[in-house]
Parts: sequence; C-alpha cells; structure tokens
Amino acid sequence: MFNPFKDRSMPGELHSSKIIRRYENNPILTAENVPYPATYVFNAGVARFNGKYYIAPRVDLRNCDRKPGEPAMKSIHTGFGVSDDGINFNIYPEPIRVHYKGEILPWVCDARLTVLEGELYLSFCFENQHSERPGIARWRGEGVDFDALCIGVPQQRNMIICPEKVNGLYMRFERPSNQWGDPFHIWYSMSPDLRYWGDSELLLGCEDVPYATTKIGGGAPWIKTDKGYLMIFHAVDDNPIHTVTMPDGRVWQRRYTAGAALFSLEDPTELIAITKEPLLVAEEPYETGCTDKLWTEFTVFPCGAVLEDDLDTLRIYYGAGDYSTNLAFTTLHELWTVMTPCKRLAKYATVPFWIADWKHE
Repeated sequence: MFNPFKDRSMPGELHSSKIIRRYENNPILTAENVPYPATYVFNAGVARFNGKYYIAPRVDLRNCDRKPGEPAMKSIHTGFGVSDDGINFNIYPEPIRVHYKGEILPWVCDARLTVLEGELYLSFCFENQHSERPGIARWRGEGVDFDALCIGVPQQRNMIICPEKVNGLYMRFERPSNQWGDPFHIWYSMSPDLRYWGDSELLLGCEDVPYATTKIGGGAPWIKTDKGYLMIFHAVDDNPIHTVTMPDGRVWQRRYTAGAALFSLEDPTELIAITKEPLLVAEEPYETGCTDKLWTEFTVFPCGAVLEDDLDTLRIYYGAGDYSTNLAFTTLHELWTVMTPCKRLAKYATVPFWIADWKHE
C-alpha cells in the first residue's frame, strides 16, 4: 500500500493530470458576465437542482484607489445564477442575500451549493469586524434570498454540507484555522438538525496529501459512487521558489492545486484512496502568468463538482487566480486509474505536537 508520508520533501514541478480536459471556451464566468460592479468572479459553488445548474460565485469589487489601512476590496458578495447546460449562466441582477436574525449578512463569500433532501443549501463564510464566520443557509426557492440555519464561530472556511445523511445524521466539512499556524486540515462535524453540530474530528490531514505543505481544504460536496464517497479538494504548498511580486507590491509564493480523495461507504470518515499527484494545476494562460488580471498566482480552486446523468462524466468547476470561473471534465472511470489506496496517518487528531517522527503502518 502506498505510504504518502514517507517523503515529506517540498513538491517539485507539478502538472495537471492527463485525465483532465479543460472546457475549450474557459473562462465561463468573469466580471463581464455579472450585471453589477465586479472585478473578480471566482470560486463558484455549483449544483444540479430540479434539472438545472445553479451557480454561486464569489464576486469581489477591487478598491483600486485604496488608502493605507483600507481593505483591498470595496465589496465582497456571492452571486447567483442558473443554466440549462451548466456552461452559459444567467446571473441574477442582485447578489445573494443571507437573512440572519433580521439582518443581511455582510461579505458572504466562498460559497458551496448542496442539494439535500430536495432542498438547495448554501454553505459559506462571511467577513465581519469580529473575524470570518461560517454558516449554512437554505434557499427560499426563488430569487436570491437564503435563510441562515446556523452560524458558527471564527475562524472557519470551506464549510461544505454532505448531500445525504450518514448513519442518520447530517455531516459537514470545515477548515478551521490552526492556532499554531500552518498547516490547516479538513475536519468534519455531525448534526441531528443542521443547526446543532458536534462529534467533530479530523477527516483529512495536510500530511495525507503529497503535494500539500501548508494547508488543504474541501472543494465540492461529496459525490457518492459505487467505490466510495468522492471528495474534490484543494491543496497548498508554500515555497520561496514560487515567489512572485504582484503589480500592487504583494509578494505571493503559494501554489494552489486540486486533488481527489475517496472515503469508505461503510465508514465515511475512513480515507481509502487519494490522488498521489494533483488533478489540476494552474498552467493555462487564463490561470497563470497574467498578473495584471489575476489577484493571485499559481492558483486553481475547486468549489463545484457535478456527476452527469451517465454516472461517469464528472464536471469540476474551479476558480483561477482568484479572477475567473472555469470548467474541466473527466470521468470516474479515468479517475479510478489515478487514485492510489491509502490510509490516513493520524486516525484521530490526538497526536502530541512534539512527536515529529511519525510512524505509519
């Protein structure tokens, strides 16, 4: 069995998998496709619901004339759109409104869409003066209004709802910040009602991903297959050799890639396979190199995955450079050929932090 922890050296040159086919007319969404002021339209949650594709991209308006101490963005929203083909989206004239205790939540972003028990749900984080908080909201069925079911404590991102119950309980993924700094990992929590959450534990550690050194996070909601629960995730390696100075003076040296992991049908918390190499790496002209357009370099970020009616074709929706929304295709048949049986290094998040030389059976 492959041991992904044997060599923890920095990842070298990385390339997208041969099984990935990018949509020939990428990007499918940019600021030009949004009917209100925007600079970046990226990291879009996507779900197929009632025969149509729904999309919820992050929409940022850059503060180009910002003064010292001002935020980099004038506004951050989540857009909402619908499509018959999952490529040409009609974006609603207003961003999503998430209602919470009589207020509209500010700066809702990094959303995912999940179809669960015949309803469409939005999971997200939102920026506010008391740090970033995660949340889950249910769509009212028309327009751009969602009602918050639960709001969590800081600091968490990449909250994703599972599309079905596990042992009678709802399940979600989350990526809390680590008080010790990097790395960040993927966790799960369980709930009887989508409001109260507990039984939290580690789902996937950064150390479990050969091409991650800094953090990992959930990408799209799970897809149930005959071989297990499929998760598309993002992975980050941080290396000075990637250092780029952006036009506004920011220094960027992280590389965001996308991979896949498979979890057991019998015990969905058990990792059984992983891609030893990334599925997606920023390589195309609309993904890397164009620093006057991109907010970040070397970045692909998956937030949506849809399995088509043939139960084989897989669409992966991803952001590129924190600038645009794009689409790639593969098949489950091909995906199984690049996944390697694997077990997680730490069964639970209980390993003392001073133990550096971890052993793996």
